[in-house]
Amino acid sequence: MPIPASSGWFDDLESGSREGSVIPRQSGSHVHRSLLAGLAALALLVVGLVGVFIYAGMKQDEKATMRERLALLASLQAHEALIQQAMATADEERQVLRALASGDLSQLDERFGRRLNEGFGFEFVYIVDAKGDVLYSSERGKAGERKAYGWIRPAIGRLLAEGRAGHAGLIASREGAGIMVVRPFTQQVEDIKAPQPLVAVTVDLLDDTLLQSLAAPAHLQDIQLRTGRGASNHPDKVGTSVPNLYDGTEAELAWRGSQPGRNLFRNALPALAVITTLLSVTFLVMMFRALRVAAALAESEAQARASASRDYLTGLYNRGYFIEALDSAFAGLAPDGRLVLLFIDLDDFKMINDTAGHGAGDVLLKAVGSRIATVIGDRGVAGRFGGDEFVAFFPASDASEIDLLLTRLQAELRPPVPDGAGEIRVAASIGVAEAPQDAISASDLMRRADIALYRAKDTGGNTLCRFETQLESERNARREIEGALGGALERGELVIAYQPQVDVASGRVVGFETLLRWDHPRLGRLLPAQFIAMAEEMHIIAGLDLYGMRRACTEAAALRGMSISVNVAPATMKAPTFAAEVAAILADTRFDPAMLEIEVPESIVLNTSDELSRTFAALRELGVGVALDDYGTGYASLHHVSRFPISRIKIDRSFMVKACTDPDVAAVVEHKLKLARSLRINVTAEGVETREQLRFLREIGMPTAQGYLFAPPLPIAAAIDMLRRQDEAQQVPARGGAQG
Repeated sequence: MPIPASSGWFDDLESGSREGSVIPRQSGSHVHRSLLAGLAALALLVVGLVGVFIYAGMKQDEKATMRERLALLASLQAHEALIQQAMATADEERQVLRALASGDLSQLDERFGRRLNEGFGFEFVYIVDAKGDVLYSSERGKAGERKAYGWIRPAIGRLLAEGRAGHAGLIASREGAGIMVVRPFTQQVEDIKAPQPLVAVTVDLLDDTLLQSLAAPAHLQDIQLRTGRGASNHPDKVGTSVPNLYDGTEAELAWRGSQPGRNLFRNALPALAVITTLLSVTFLVMMFRALRVAAALAESEAQARASASRDYLTGLYNRGYFIEALDSAFAGLAPDGRLVLLFIDLDDFKMINDTAGHGAGDVLLKAVGSRIATVIGDRGVAGRFGGDEFVAFFPASDASEIDLLLTRLQAELRPPVPDGAGEIRVAASIGVAEAPQDAISASDLMRRADIALYRAKDTGGNTLCRFETQLESERNARREIEGALGGALERGELVIAYQPQVDVASGRVVGFETLLRWDHPRLGRLLPAQFIAMAEEMHIIAGLDLYGMRRACTEAAALRGMSISVNVAPATMKAPTFAAEVAAILADTRFDPAMLEIEVPESIVLNTSDELSRTFAALRELGVGVALDDYGTGYASLHHVSRFPISRIKIDRSFMVKACTDPDVAAVVEHKLKLARSLRINVTAEGVETREQLRFLREIGMPTAQGYLFAPPLPIAAAIDMLRRQDEAQQVPARGGAQG
């Protein structure tokens, strides 16, 4: 049964509009009074039109100013990010600290100060200790110069005292102004006696050239930096405040505003006069006709609106009417009021429809709609957008009132719904956004409630998530990555990194795992965890995998007989043509199949399809090995492994983290090694990061390992250099023995 309409303020508004729209038939003096009222209304309309036009122009100016402010702040943040990236490029931390510790200031200046000054044009570069005392300085390319540090030091001292090392922002005083980035070193060096951690400081002087470059993306004119109250109050000047790291106050960046609304009003004033005249004449003509048809039209419109505003199944308001109600409530929100919007989505509703039938699905929708309407009551509005998407909003006076209603809603939705044949479990994800703290318009409020709902479903569903600014940033970043991922191959942005695999007993490099990296033009280097799952969702993972394999086989020819392992997604390997594509890559690159190993997640061995078995057999005929990655984290056992020609299992790094402290985990690792040996399967331990872990692996006889203890993933040139140095290190003892 549809839910009856509530008797709250929103229904009063609706019924009032229906009754007020009925115009009775008039004659004689009533008609004259109506005409006079119409003329008065026309005059008000003209005044209102002019007022609206002026107001719209003012709003347009406000929006233009807001866009200019946001664009300028974005430009400022982009420049801070540029300095951060430049420091990350110049900051070869180990070499810089080594040069500082040894007192080799010429090498330090070459590697750090001059690179930032001459390479990027940053005027002031310092390295200071934890108390703010200078250990190294370079001002305008002059090493050892410290003339400007006097007006910079108060800001550094404040940041260090407040524990905000790693901060960036504007610094301005009477002596000068600039954009400062403070970057702490992550390592500590015992040879350096100064208080640590040490901090690298870079300041880009905020001169007219830099001001203009910051203003250029926003198309701002006459930009100035103001640090006092005595600046000009020109009516065309607008500005935005930014924190001043110098003394904790605020500085102002001011510029001449574009004011498109004011200019538009000046240009449109003649046209507005003509339109007003035409409107007056048209109004008088149409008024007589409107009086004759208004009554019938108002009545039919009220009836149509009443029937069109409700959802046919649940009796809640439908999408169009709900949005109108939300707009109205948002417009009438008091300055100290709160408006809470809920997006409610049922989890696994499609599965309920598919398994229990659409009738059961309708019963569930009606019950959920009734429960939501009961909780919201007369205080707000509940609606259904279609399918299993429910919405509601309500005003609130404080946070405790909001928490109480949300708790009650979750409790109300929790009980199962009887459907005649049994019970249907109710699981709902809820996204919550609140005005004015989360949004300044109804459309923004809806978008941010949807973002919160997306996070609630993404974390497993059957939960409530409130909107946070971080959620929108994450979604925007995800959309940016998704939008650029499809063309990353064509643009040549994907590269291969090589992580050494080491013989545990001797410490020699015996192979490399190849790892895909994406050099995004704006976001920098992205790791597989940031884009591989998206590639699988977009069904382009096979192209990335095969590209990575082809490039690795091409580059690995320079690794002099080293084996390589290439990661492949399950969807790629399950393709019927996978084995043929691997054979084509080997033929084109002339890479030795015996030196190639394909890494797949351990879950793939749970697949018992004939197609996958044929793929494994074809790879074995080619001479290509198959390794199970992250072994031990899923449900695959060595019983599953034995059904396929697996050449290697890789013990997941999560076991290495606990192996030296948890005897049970250590026993599991040793047991897996023994079972693998009994099946004549090679074993590699992943994620080895400490000497203690390496000693444990040697004690149990682990053959190979990889991890940051040996080396991080390297560019091909660095991998080649590692092998060269390894060969040279072995040749030196050999020559010494021959001489003796």
